[in-house]
Amino acid sequence: MSKSLTTGSQALSPIPTLSQINVFPVKSIGGLSQSQAWVEKQGLCFDRRFMVTKKDGSMITARKHPELVKVTATLQPHGMTLSFPGISPLVLKYTDFTMNEANTKVWNDSFSAYTTLSKADAWFSHIIGEPVRLLYSGEQSNRIRPKIQQNVSFADGYPLLVISEASLDALNQRSSQHHTMDQFRTNLVVTGTDAFAEDGWKRIRIGEVEFESVKPCARCILTTVNPKTAEFNERKEPLVTLSKFRSDASGDVFFGQNLVALNEGVIKAGDPIEVLETKPREIYPDNSEINLTLTCVEREDIARDFCTFWLEPAKQQTLPAYQPGQHLPLQVEINGEYVARRYTLSSSPSRPGKYAISVKRVDDGRISNWLHDRFMVGDTLVAEKPDGSFHLGPHTDKLLLLSAGSGITPMLSMLRYLADHDQIRDVVFYHQCRSQLDIPCQQELAKLAEDHPQLSIHIALSRPEKAWQGLTGRLNTAHLQQIPDLAERQVFVCGPDAFMTNAKQLLLDAGLDESNYHQEAFGPAKGNRAANKSVTISIDGNLFQGDNQLTLLEQAENAGLQVSNSCRAGFCGACKVTLESGEVEQPDVPALLPGEKEEGKVLACCCIPKTDIEVRS
Repeated sequence: MSKSLTTGSQALSPIPTLSQINVFPVKSIGGLSQSQAWVEKQGLCFDRRFMVTKKDGSMITARKHPELVKVTATLQPHGMTLSFPGISPLVLKYTDFTMNEANTKVWNDSFSAYTTLSKADAWFSHIIGEPVRLLYSGEQSNRIRPKIQQNVSFADGYPLLVISEASLDALNQRSSQHHTMDQFRTNLVVTGTDAFAEDGWKRIRIGEVEFESVKPCARCILTTVNPKTAEFNERKEPLVTLSKFRSDASGDVFFGQNLVALNEGVIKAGDPIEVLETKPREIYPDNSEINLTLTCVEREDIARDFCTFWLEPAKQQTLPAYQPGQHLPLQVEINGEYVARRYTLSSSPSRPGKYAISVKRVDDGRISNWLHDRFMVGDTLVAEKPDGSFHLGPHTDKLLLLSAGSGITPMLSMLRYLADHDQIRDVVFYHQCRSQLDIPCQQELAKLAEDHPQLSIHIALSRPEKAWQGLTGRLNTAHLQQIPDLAERQVFVCGPDAFMTNAKQLLLDAGLDESNYHQEAFGPAKGNRAANKSVTISIDGNLFQGDNQLTLLEQAENAGLQVSNSCRAGFCGACKVTLESGEVEQPDVPALLPGEKEEGKVLACCCIPKTDIEVRS
């Protein structure tokens, strides 16, 4: 705990204090907290003295095998016991180790380590799902890092890592999710400091040991692994948040400081931190945006199982502007887990002060059902500023707004915007749903049609009642034939995948130029929907068979090829390669700079082949 001293009535600043010591006996497994530790120049005693490797000695980490974080260790006088859910513990005694030399590699450092036991290899092979070995560094690691001229264990690059609790608090204040120190796998945790005070430490003393700060710690995809579930965060948090205020010009993300020990000795939790020498702090541009805290001020049922939630800003925040048709990235907490989704705004930017999302209940919609059942007036959620490329833009004349199901939400925003600006000059509004009870905003649509003669409303019901006088069935050629000047219109389409596929084909067959067709994806996230197919991949002339499901980096590694990489999350650019031929699915990520996509640059860690491809590094 941090301490505060008082002299008379004058309060002094808290004393920086070592609050936690963590070791990770096997690289990438769960951490073990200790009340005290013996510090060696190669790192804390017992820290990263073991590593899981492939048969050829290449390292295996939780970057690719996150299940490793669920392995826990119990240290014993003559060995240790490793545990993993669902299987029997692995009991290791140092005296039983075979201790045969084995060549291994951590990043670019090649050195020799030692074999342990065949039962240890089998135990980890069962967890990883492929033949692996458990190697031991020996009492003194044979790995010498040229940058620091010291022996180092199986740690990524440096013997120790320090992070202050205040730095984690600063991250959590900016992030829409809550993060724990376990995600950052630090050896030393410090309390009683300002945020990022450790950035300014050059030399410090803790207990009997003096440490030197070598460099900031560049973070990777491993920080996005949930230590309890061993699952990657779908939004790549906390890397995304850190990239906005803790990244340099190359895109590397930094959190914590790497240390080397200048002597050996004992450190204990509760020891004060004595700052012996300071250094200038690194300066990172702050490109972060403040998250919005939105309060539900009204729930409006607009159709059967279809509810509009009206949201106002809390904390005197100003709502960012948006374009009609854009969506709102938001997060809700469900049973202690933060779940993110994007919902299109059904409100119009012409009516400032409130956002509205209209959410239809769906059978497998985790958030849609939670919102309907739990999100009430007075409740709050966290959101980012609206974004998205699907919006009305400059188009106001000769429009066709075509939707089905919840796809009506961007069309409502567009129509309300046009009406508020008296720009409904020639607009056809077509919506497809099941029955009359499922028609959203019936009264509002009828009033808009009455007030604006240039607006034509078409509702098609797939299961109409007998008294229904409007269109019936799903979108078809006969429906489109009722729309005048169809080929001259700008067409905006949103709805389920099958609806949009059918709509696009019908419209193109009817003579619509594809440049006039604008489409928005809709519905719950479903992952990669492409049918599995085999593709041929060439990397620097090395040919192998792959597929259209895994990233290029994963497939290269599975084929035994080494591709430079670091963060594995699209932030650092270490895996950037040039696409010579073929097509890949490449998401927008920070490490791809403006214009690089056009130059054929892709990131192996996050691009997925769509066809046969050829790349060069």
